[in-house]
Amino acid sequence: MGIKTSDGLMLTDYIASFLHIRAPVIYAQRDKASKSELQDGMNFARGGSGVLDVSFNNYSMTLQVRNFKEQIAREVYTKADLGNSIALVSYTGNDYIYKSRSQKGTMNDVFDQTKEIVDLLTKNLREIRALGVKKIAIFGTPPRGCFPGMYSETLRRCDKTWNKASSTHNKLLKESLQILNKESNGAKFVYLDLYSAIESALFDENKETVGSENRFKACCFDAHMCGPIAQKICDQPALSIFWDAGHLSQNGANIVYSYLVPSLNKLL
Repeated sequence: MGIKTSDGLMLTDYIASFLHIRAPVIYAQRDKASKSELQDGMNFARGGSGVLDVSFNNYSMTLQVRNFKEQIAREVYTKADLGNSIALVSYTGNDYIYKSRSQKGTMNDVFDQTKEIVDLLTKNLREIRALGVKKIAIFGTPPRGCFPGMYSETLRRCDKTWNKASSTHNKLLKESLQILNKESNGAKFVYLDLYSAIESALFDENKETVGSENRFKACCFDAHMCGPIAQKICDQPALSIFWDAGHLSQNGANIVYSYLVPSLNKLL
């Protein structure tokens, strides 16, 4: 979590606000948090992670679920807490990017690993449910082909192949969630359509949005993530939807959140 991936609030912050809680405590800072703060939840995410063992930081979702189990074993969270909680699983496709960039894979290689990724993701979702969490929300992957660096300014269009890769992942994920909901034993899985929400933020001409004149350009463009230098390079993030090549700005997160609210209502 050491890399700053926005100029302020992120999508998860808006979702926490929707649920009338504070942003969950970051796992690495858990020992400094008060009991009251811990009751609003814990964020086990780590920047650059995926579901596969080998990714940008090799800190898979399996390890994150293990950290969650350790907190339960320490009785930081009780069975009653879990039964009244919502787990938010954010998987936006780092494994696919890693295959393409770090492992120099072709797009065929990217497509070929989709089933393995969704199957492992589904396994992790089952584990979270088995711990006693009754409501689990999960993001689909975004329209990666519309992100800065993949969107063609010349042709004025998104990279169709990358968007197809995201759509393929999302199709398999939704099919898995249908199965999970049938076997749920009282638990509920809710799909959060991040693909459509970001697509709407970028293409909805009927909604006036701040940053609409600069939809496909990152406020700070530096290959993938800008980190702390972005504060100097990007002096008007409120006029952009993207913070850098891989993340939304606070403005962008707020816009995308507005399109996710109908799905979030299903969690209440």
